[in-house]
Amino acid sequence: MRSSKPQLKRLLLTQEIRTLLLSPALWVMLIILSPLVGYSFIRAVDLFSQASRTALTYPELAGGMNPLQGIFVPTFGAYYLVETLLLPFVVIRLLGQDKQNGTLKLLLQLPLSPFSLNAVKLTAMGVVWLLILLPGISMLIIWKFLGGTLYFPEISTLLLGHTLYSLTIICIAMFATAISESLSTAAIICLSATLGSWVLDFAAGYGGWLETLSHWSLTTLLRRFESGLLSTDSIIAFLALALFFFIAASLLLHPGRKLEQKIKALLCTVAVLLLVVSALMQAPKFVDVSENQRHSFNPADVRALRQMKKPLKITIHLAREDGRYYDLEHEFLVKLRRIVPHLRIVLAQTKTAGRFGAAEGDNYGLIEYEYAGKYDKSYSNSTQEILPLLHALAGQKVTPEVMPGYSGHPLVADASRSGWWFYLLLPLLFLLSACRFRQSRFKEIIA
Repeated sequence: MRSSKPQLKRLLLTQEIRTLLLSPALWVMLIILSPLVGYSFIRAVDLFSQASRTALTYPELAGGMNPLQGIFVPTFGAYYLVETLLLPFVVIRLLGQDKQNGTLKLLLQLPLSPFSLNAVKLTAMGVVWLLILLPGISMLIIWKFLGGTLYFPEISTLLLGHTLYSLTIICIAMFATAISESLSTAAIICLSATLGSWVLDFAAGYGGWLETLSHWSLTTLLRRFESGLLSTDSIIAFLALALFFFIAASLLLHPGRKLEQKIKALLCTVAVLLLVVSALMQAPKFVDVSENQRHSFNPADVRALRQMKKPLKITIHLAREDGRYYDLEHEFLVKLRRIVPHLRIVLAQTKTAGRFGAAEGDNYGLIEYEYAGKYDKSYSNSTQEILPLLHALAGQKVTPEVMPGYSGHPLVADASRSGWWFYLLLPLLFLLSACRFRQSRFKEIIA
């Protein structure tokens, strides 16, 4: 009796999960991940506690004590390292073994397409991802036990960012395996792609096509989630990259198809994806999930800025490497772009006498504003001074709403005792689980 496609998929999914749980690469990754997370967490709590002592003495500094930036992002930096450097080896081993031992040819004879086969493997990795999250979930529980605060919108966004980042890494590893004849070659291709994306992140802020390309850097996309900003364009970018590499891996997987057919199908896929992504990114949506609303202006200012329907031009006479331009970009302009519908920012050509030398020209540091035939200028890069200037150009009188201030969450705690869990108990649990699965497999072979 022939099995139906859903039954085949369930059987294959069970087998793929079992293969992953029998893989030494997975358990080695988990054993390495646990102490990395533990060290990052203990160190972050120590630094956060030192800063909290000062904040408790001077309450005006308490607003800067944010657990997301002080505890969770540094701790999940361990996940970033493991996802970038170790996770690809787990995926490559899962797919590469099928190619090397001939199992792939047998699987392709089933009434399932290469897309379905890769989808099953991707689903298996998703199930195992829940196991990978165990050290991070442990960290959140311990932080709460120490008396720390958990703001779930921020944490959920952070977890979503790492999940999308891992999904993209997995799909890149699948693509590298599909085009490689050996596991070592696939590993080199995958690491070249992920580390190349990391290097590309440094091109941000230098202008040109490299800066445009850097917006698609995996590290840049992940950083937006780490800051507490949930945006549709970041989600679409992650999903588009993952989908491209997944489709490319599925198209190139079948050894019986001609290379010309594969390339044509891949080019068509690229064209369709570019059209779809371009259409979806025309009107991005943003949600500030940070507890201190660091990505938002006052609601009254936001309503007024959205009423500026005519083009707003801002001309900036600052060098890119100037600290004032950096503050203006990250504290004001990045928020303004998400609100004003027709905004044009011009960075005027500015010459300086060396990186740390004096600027040439009397207008250096000047910022010019033009809106609806009106003009104003200022040397200030402060949000508190620029917003009234823009409201005046638009002929609006805005009274900021009274908003509850963010008091921060300073906490003096000692997380050193959690080292027993991260350095010993959790790695031992992973080791015993690996031995258990290997032992059960050995008994089946003997039987």
